[in-house]
Amino acid sequence: MAQFDAARQAALMGDLLSIVLRRPADLLPFDEVREELHLRRFVDRGVQDIPLEAIVGTVGRERDFTRAFLPRSDALRDRWSRVNELAQGPEGFPPIDVYRVGDAYFVIDGHHRVSVARSMGLERIEARVKEFVAPVRLSPDESLEEVILRGGLADFLEATGLAPEGPEEYRTTIVNGYERLLEHVKTHRYFLGLEWKRPVSWEEAVQSWRDTVYRPMIDAIRRSAVLENFPGKTETDLYLFTMDRLHSLREQYGRGVGPEQAVVGMRRPPRGLRAAWRRLRDRLIWGPGR
Repeated sequence: MAQFDAARQAALMGDLLSIVLRRPADLLPFDEVREELHLRRFVDRGVQDIPLEAIVGTVGRERDFTRAFLPRSDALRDRWSRVNELAQGPEGFPPIDVYRVGDAYFVIDGHHRVSVARSMGLERIEARVKEFVAPVRLSPDESLEEVILRGGLADFLEATGLAPEGPEEYRTTIVNGYERLLEHVKTHRYFLGLEWKRPVSWEEAVQSWRDTVYRPMIDAIRRSAVLENFPGKTETDLYLFTMDRLHSLREQYGRGVGPEQAVVGMRRPPRGLRAAWRRLRDRLIWGPGR
């Protein structure tokens, strides 16, 4: 069947291009996403028309189709062809079944229907939707690695009880970033106890860290506009690295050094510091060992 052969060829080309363009080629596996994001409760949303391009995951069939739902195996030919004939008929095919997480959808039943619909150039498909309540937002273009980072954010928010005021607040792309944020809160709690001369509750420490450490540093980073020098990184990434710098400055010059001093000159640092900041930028962009 010509339509299936064209879809198979497109799948091969898509897999090759994904390597060159560094885009996710595989469907997101729902079981792993569910575990990483601690998805427990869903709401039945009934039958809806949903965008085909937002269907990027699967329950159990991540090896059969690409992220664009192109067939990867000739073994899918007969079933795919029958579904294609059904789609061309007067009745079409019945709704598919999906889970929704954030803005992404995961197919429970109807993989071939999604594949055929996309090959026909359709934009939407009828689906029975069960939406999981997620602690963080999930977009359709995220890779599994990014989902794992979202899981780290979910763990951090659950541990602290913090509620982000925007989609970027507290988000980091650093692998151990959320563990480091929790360590910052724990360290802040310890020194707060020394300052207040009494035990400090976890809730008090979290609120104090957010208001007196994290947000002042984020405000300083925003005023410096240094984030534009680190493409693909977040304010929290810069917070973590700038806090390391602040710690170093305070060891040299005392506790009077504040967030502004830690980020001052990051646009055009003094000559002696430019190489250090270039190394920092390379670490942020390329990772360690570059």
